Amino acid sequence: MQQVGTDAGIWRRASPSPAPRPVLKAARSPAPRPRRPARRLLRKHKFRLQMLGLATAGLAAFALFVQSARPLNSPTPALAEIEQVLDLAGFGLTQVSLAGHRYTPDSDILDAVGLGSARTMLTFDSRAAKARVEALPWVERASIERILPDRLEVRVTERAPFAVWSHDGRHSLIDRSGRELAVVPVGAMPTLPRISGEGAATAAAALFSIVGQHPDLAARISVSERISGRRWTLRLVGGGSVQLPAQDEAAALDRALQIAAVQGLEASEIDVRVPGRALVRASQQRKGQIETAVSPATGGT
Repeated sequence: MQQVGTDAGIWRRASPSPAPRPVLKAARSPAPRPRRPARRLLRKHKFRLQMLGLATAGLAAFALFVQSARPLNSPTPALAEIEQVLDLAGFGLTQVSLAGHRYTPDSDILDAVGLGSARTMLTFDSRAAKARVEALPWVERASIERILPDRLEVRVTERAPFAVWSHDGRHSLIDRSGRELAVVPVGAMPTLPRISGEGAATAAAALFSIVGQHPDLAARISVSERISGRRWTLRLVGGGSVQLPAQDEAAALDRALQIAAVQGLEASEIDVRVPGRALVRASQQRKGQIETAVSPATGGT
């Protein structure tokens, strides 16, 4: 009841309560679904997430082995089973591509890679394989790249032949460092310098860096002979020679060439081993020519 004024009549008219309005009941909502199925869906979703996480972790671990190039070595049978699964999944080592080689046979590189000891990427030791490939005579450096899922790419850089070294009754190609590359016939690679003697292979690069400053002389050298592992004698085409000291070879060679400009290289044996002194003798071939020319005249007297 609501009072709208101070007058009694107004009070009386306003005092009776209005007819009660009907109460509108809300429509009955459907019964809630049982909560147990929702929990089951949640558990199923969790399980899927866990399995996804395990799969991701497994792939990450496999990728780590692949990138680190470290094999998983284990004597347990589990490793063989893992390799079998990886092989069936397409991660077996089935292809090898070779590039960059000219003198090294394919078979030597493949043997050095050693695929017979590893079935999959998981147990293949690329560091050890790289070291074995670089131990081959011609190979200066090598790289091995894993191309997933099943291929290896081997690239090599070979050494450059520098000279032919005669020693111990055979002739060997060597590189600038003196490393033996291959045994060759006598006349192989005629454009390369010829060297001989003990220690000649490792000392040749230093000698020819000096001789290379005198192209005319370099073209006349038949063989450079290392004497007692200490010094060089340059044997020249035509019978001449230049005997160099164990030290200060460049200065000694300059003195020898000054003498040769007057005496001639082919006709002389020039000895500049002693600083400040040079000995010049007729070469053995020149002596023979002189004796041949003089003998008939002698015989006629």
